Amino acid sequence: MLFLTAASIGVCVGTMRSAFSIAFIAVMITATFALATAISPGPTSYFNLLIAILGYNAGLIGFLTGLFALNTRRTA
Repeated sequence: MLFLTAASIGVCVGTMRSAFSIAFIAVMITATFALATAISPGPTSYFNLLIAILGYNAGLIGFLTGLFALNTRRTA
C-alpha cells in the first residue's frame, strides 16, 4: 500500500512538470519519515522509507514513460 501511495504521488507531481515540485515532494517524504521516527515511541524500519522512495521514483518514471510514448505516437 505504501508503494502504491508513493507511486500515485509520483504520477501526480509529474503532471505538474515542475522541477521544484518534484524535489520538494521528495524532501517532504523524507522529512515526514524523519518526523515520524522522532515522534514514535517504538523502533522504526528504514525499509518503509526505501519503499516510499522507490514508489515515488517508479511513479515519476512511469509517468515520463507514458508521456514519451504518447509523444512518439503523435509524431509518427
